Amino acid sequence: METEWLRTFIVAAKTENFRETAEQRFITQSTVSKHMQHLEKELQTTLFERQGKQVKLNHIGAHFLLQAEKMIATIDEGLQNTASFMDGYTSQLTIGVAPQIANSTLPVIIHTFQQQRPSIQITIELLKSNEIGEAVYAGIVDIGLSKLTSTRDILAVLLAQEPLQLIAPMSKRATDALTLLQQEIILTHEYAPYWQDIQQVLQQFPSYKSMRINQTEVIKNFVKQGLGIAFLPKSVIEGEFQQQLLHSYSVQAFSHIVSNTYFLSKYLSADIEAFLAVCHSVYNGAALD
Repeated sequence: METEWLRTFIVAAKTENFRETAEQRFITQSTVSKHMQHLEKELQTTLFERQGKQVKLNHIGAHFLLQAEKMIATIDEGLQNTASFMDGYTSQLTIGVAPQIANSTLPVIIHTFQQQRPSIQITIELLKSNEIGEAVYAGIVDIGLSKLTSTRDILAVLLAQEPLQLIAPMSKRATDALTLLQQEIILTHEYAPYWQDIQQVLQQFPSYKSMRINQTEVIKNFVKQGLGIAFLPKSVIEGEFQQQLLHSYSVQAFSHIVSNTYFLSKYLSADIEAFLAVCHSVYNGAALD
């Protein structure tokens, strides 16, 4: 059974149109017909109901589609693994990471890990923190770096507890924090686990206004443009603070509120333990506690 027959069948089964299949596969329509004829002869059954030029997947074809997709996925994975091995990689890790971490400490973590383990191929999947635990549990990713822990029966290691900084545009740096909280719009992140704690403290500022923006980089950009203020973990704004693009305050009333970062994994292998060790070293070295 030829792999190309299977690839053509998968497209044909989903489109139920041989002309469209030919266009997607960059082959002729007659080649599509030949692939289907060869496949049906190999399986000794029909996969489509044919009425003139129209084709419709039959119940056997629908069943075989699931098998064909599994076979192609296995073949493609094998080809990818072989290509990786030829490029010098001996294993791979898939990391599910929250955008807030991806835009702050992740580059340093990946750079350090690749220096120590150059033969491991890394794949990064950007996920919301509330999705990462499920992805780890389901085996979609090997490791999760999340701002939330998981209710699933998986390993959860607290990497850091970071103090929150109130950030403001440089143009407002002469204004004290308490005045800003009463005058400026507070930009918030829906999935920030610390927001409810912040709201409790903000009750002493009955006139405060807020706006939800579900991406940390956009929040920072809005603050730079003078469109509001925000509470963010120290690691997230470190670069902008060093470059004097943002002004930050440590506000005593909010000092008890922290942002947690978790390492999540379903199991521990030598590679995953090495990655965890790098995470610890990066967060400890960054003096985030």
